[in-house]
Amino acid sequence: MMLRHLWSERVLSSMEVVSRCYLCFGSSKRNSREPVAATNKELLSATHQSSRVHPFNIGMGKEAGEALINVNPISRVSSMKLSRPEDHPETIKLDTIAGFVEKHQLAAIDFLKIDTEGFNLEVLAGAIPLLQEQKIHFVQTECEPVLRTKNFVNFADSAAFMAGFGYKLFGVYEQQPEWDGQRMLLYWNAVFICDKLTPQGARLP
Repeated sequence: MMLRHLWSERVLSSMEVVSRCYLCFGSSKRNSREPVAATNKELLSATHQSSRVHPFNIGMGKEAGEALINVNPISRVSSMKLSRPEDHPETIKLDTIAGFVEKHQLAAIDFLKIDTEGFNLEVLAGAIPLLQEQKIHFVQTECEPVLRTKNFVNFADSAAFMAGFGYKLFGVYEQQPEWDGQRMLLYWNAVFICDKLTPQGARLP
């Protein structure tokens, strides 16, 4: 299967996702969003030799505009929703996924990966026109099993949102236990598939 457009939106580590995409989908085009200036600089440095990786210093949300993000020294926990004592605010630019796709004349997104520290549903709300037409074939989003924290969207809410556009659960990956060693699950990555690809033998359009 050749994937044409991979998309990462504030993923755990932009460089990590880029390297994984190289290993799995060497011929695909990757669009990566990193709204924080310093982290985007690292992303540009890590990908400047690739003609198929396209980093953008912008975030995705429900609407285009500007917003504040709380930037943490550990970049993977920078958040639009949560703040910690060690954070500092940064104003970032936002677009919508649907708006970006239209501007760049993309026919579809084959694989969309979202990890935005609890902002996932807002990002997906900006993709509703594409979800309605199932022009996003797979969506990976970080979820907590049940509602316990404000760091993640809980799985039930994510699944209900995706089901509203005809997406089914494809698989659960990268289950992460609690960071402090407690024997309980903190979050996982859920991948949803559009229902037109669920029949046996179905192919990407």
